[in-house]
Formats: sequence, structure tokens, C-alpha cells
Amino acid sequence: MKSAPLSQLASEAKGEAPGRLSLPQHAAYGVVLAALITVFALAGWVHPDPAGLGTHTQLHLPPCGFYEMFHKPCPSCGMTTAFAWMMHGHPVEAVKVQPAGAAVFFAGAFLLAYLPWMWVRRRPPMEIFDKPAFLVVTLSLIVLILAVWGVRVLS
Repeated sequence: MKSAPLSQLASEAKGEAPGRLSLPQHAAYGVVLAALITVFALAGWVHPDPAGLGTHTQLHLPPCGFYEMFHKPCPSCGMTTAFAWMMHGHPVEAVKVQPAGAAVFFAGAFLLAYLPWMWVRRRPPMEIFDKPAFLVVTLSLIVLILAVWGVRVLS
């Protein structure tokens, strides 16, 4: 017997009619899309640091504490720079700086296109977690981030 998807169980528990989104569901779409748009806009606004990390300091964020303490990059070092290179149309530079950053960029770009499509179709936002690819992509990104970090720390 096949169990019901998480999104269906959540909707049924709240007594919501299928195909109709609640105000919190609309708000969830709005907040997530606004956050994604903000991340991509900021990545387009900053200039990629030629050193490969530190681009985030242009946003008045502090330098990486892990890097300052251990003189080795943290798992997310270079992500902002990779996003900036991608937004400036230089994917090869992005991959050189932080291969996982380029992959996360593509995942974010996919969400930026897919979420409005789901919203227009009145699909509950939680439904994305029911998609078979969600777990595969999420775990793949985590493994890639950790693998890149491992190579950098050991080199």
C-alpha cells in the first residue's frame, strides 16, 4: 500500500480543499521567491574577488571565521564568489573557484523557475519535498560541498 505524500497529509490535516492554497502557503511562496531573487540580485551586484573568496565582505559581512582561525577554507568558502561569477556570465571561473557553488547556483536557478510554476498551478509548497529528485539533488549537493571541502582542507 502506497502512503500519501507529505503535502497531501499536511493539507488534509488542516482541512484544506485540494487545489486551493491557504494564505500561509501563498506567503511561503512569496518569501522563498523573494529570498531567491535577493540572493541572485546580490550575486549580480557584487564583483567576484580575484582571490576566490572574500566576495561576501562587499555585503558588509565579516570574513570567514573558520578561514581566519585555521587558514583553511570552510565548506562554504567561495560560494558567494562562484555565484557572482555565474551572474556575471563566467561559469568556468565559478567552477574553478567553488564547483559546489556553481552546482548550488543551478539548483537555485531551477527553483526560481519551478516554484512560480507550482504556485500558478496551486500546488502546495510542501509538495516539492515529495518529488523524487528533491532528496537526490539535496544529498548530491551536500556530498559535493563536503567533497570539495575535503579536497581543499587536505591539500
